[in-house]
Amino acid sequence: MGKQIDHLVLCVHDLDAACARYRQLGFTVTPRAVHPFGTGNALVQLDGMYLELLAVLDPEIIGPDNVDLPFSFAVYNRNFLRLREGMSMLALQSKDAHADRAAYGKAGAAAPEVFDFERKGETPDGRQVDLGFSLSFASHPLLRHGVCFSCQHHHPAENFYFPEYQNHPNSAVAIDQVFLTHWAAEAVEEFFSSMELDGLVDVGHQDELLARYPVGDCVLPDDGFAGFRLLVKDIEAIRAAALSLGAVECGEVLVLPPAHMFGVMLVIAQQKAA
Repeated sequence: MGKQIDHLVLCVHDLDAACARYRQLGFTVTPRAVHPFGTGNALVQLDGMYLELLAVLDPEIIGPDNVDLPFSFAVYNRNFLRLREGMSMLALQSKDAHADRAAYGKAGAAAPEVFDFERKGETPDGRQVDLGFSLSFASHPLLRHGVCFSCQHHHPAENFYFPEYQNHPNSAVAIDQVFLTHWAAEAVEEFFSSMELDGLVDVGHQDELLARYPVGDCVLPDDGFAGFRLLVKDIEAIRAAALSLGAVECGEVLVLPPAHMFGVMLVIAQQKAA
């Protein structure tokens, strides 16, 4: 069995505006949280995975670039936002970030030391709880703007996931695929195969993704994540909100172009019956 999605990092300039847009689309969004290294987020929790809306909140803490330092989550995402909004990173579920780091190195990825950090989280009833994470990054020379990492949660059950945050009026339940467009798609696809991400990351050229989802004039990255596919229990529960925000009907799915979703192409599909 290949690796599973933990979460997607979706970089935005205005965190409040992004939260409002996702709520308008029928998502329940968690309260904002602050990282100790200059960024902050709000989450859309799904079934064992989530979307992370991420923004730079305190650039002074992040500081300048330094090529002599190890990979920095904050610096990478700060620099990503200097180029564009959109999906900057794919996080994979992990039970042991250190073991994942060793595996990434064997697959040919650049794998810096595991990064550990803690922050506070807020429960639905307003309590502050401790959260802890260990991150193992895996980068590739062709993926300067599309980094993957393993995310090991140290308090997942009791302090992180809550039914109140996972209940969405639009019936959203999961992310089953991530889209990546790249000028060297074949080489990137080979790298993802070595990372056990077959089927999870759909790699192709820009024109291939736009041929599948013809949404008019649309700008997709030529070296990074273009968007993701969201599964919903009842597509009718999200249809009106999606169409009001500029979604296009492409066969059985609804597609929100990147211009309407902070640089991310959002494909909405009906979950298949078990």
